[in-house]
Amino acid sequence: MKNSKALFVVCALGLVACGENANHTPSGGAAGANSASGAGSSALGGGAGAAAGGVSTSAGGGTAGASSGGASFGGSAGAAGLSLGGTTGVAGNAGNNAGNGGAAAGAGGAAGRGGAAGGSAAGAGGSAPLVPLKITSDTASIEFTPLLVAAENFYSGMATVGSGGIVTLLNDSSVDLGSNAETQALRQSVDHPNLRIIFTVTETFYRIVASRSAGVSKLADLKGKSIATIPNTSAAFYVDKMMRTVGLTDKDVTIRSGSAETLPNLLANGTVAAVTLWEPSPQVAMDRIGSDAIEFQDRSVYREIVNLHSTAETLAKPEKRRAIVAFVRSLIAAQRQYREQPETVKPRVVKALGIDAALLDKVWHNEQWLGTLVPDILDVLEQEEVWVAAQTGRTPRTRAQLTPIVDDSILKEALAGQ
Repeated sequence: MKNSKALFVVCALGLVACGENANHTPSGGAAGANSASGAGSSALGGGAGAAAGGVSTSAGGGTAGASSGGASFGGSAGAAGLSLGGTTGVAGNAGNNAGNGGAAAGAGGAAGRGGAAGGSAAGAGGSAPLVPLKITSDTASIEFTPLLVAAENFYSGMATVGSGGIVTLLNDSSVDLGSNAETQALRQSVDHPNLRIIFTVTETFYRIVASRSAGVSKLADLKGKSIATIPNTSAAFYVDKMMRTVGLTDKDVTIRSGSAETLPNLLANGTVAAVTLWEPSPQVAMDRIGSDAIEFQDRSVYREIVNLHSTAETLAKPEKRRAIVAFVRSLIAAQRQYREQPETVKPRVVKALGIDAALLDKVWHNEQWLGTLVPDILDVLEQEEVWVAAQTGRTPRTRAQLTPIVDDSILKEALAGQ
């Protein structure tokens, strides 16, 4: 499992919703304050629309909501979200979810200014607020950042993104969602068959960075040499997959344990002949040894698939499920921004990880965000299960046994609501 920073560090940076109102505008007071005194349902509806717009676009710098009445505020609030610090805002997603705060906003508006009739009209397009979501991930990796942007810029409820992953999800009942690579899903689902993969957050193309002075000019030259990575992870699986392309396996090399921080030093001081891990550690290693570096990458062999997970029990709870569907819809919108307007999110990634912007630019091409549950996920699980089972000395599960781990129903519901 990838190393993680503590949640309080992320909170301190102001990058996740860490308080009661960190992700949204208070619905009651804002609705009342924005309504004209005695204006009745139409003007009050506009005020409530502004509040609901704030719910969905506080992080996105949303403009005030509908001025034409509560009945239309959902769509108007959706159109209103623009940007924060150049980050493209909510676009249509707020329109899908702005109604979540509508009822509360309407009630608050009625109490503040316009009377019961106006409050009713203001909340007419809404529904019960989304229940809060608690999400854990590897907050030291690029791969977690779409979760962060989705929670801050696109999700209309309250969502916190903290340090952890699916182990935290499975051992802390307060956690609703967790993200990790497919390798960890295979490991944890043996003892926790209730684990479910529901969406793909990020895909990362790995590479092996080696030292020419260690006698490496082609991939097969790694036979008998040391490669540093983190054992039992997707990166270690990548070593095996790559070595098989030249008729070898991970048994033909010595795997040295390291971390994202230590791998570049291990390569630079000659302790190992090569390193591999998720970005940006390989790039840091490459920069350290300069022209002595040689890299090996075959994107057709393997890519890390970081998925969003929940449990069967959590998905069976109606209010949690409704919130998770809304969050996945928000994540789809966030990933579109990563693909189409990367310059607007790169500063967020740099700040979240505390890395140099130039370093992020060098590795950005090795990441992709497709906004879906990758269609070959079960194929990948079936192939990788053989390696994972061998690592732990058990019998590999069949495809039929692995099938229940993948649940595409949340994605289908999210797409149906767009």
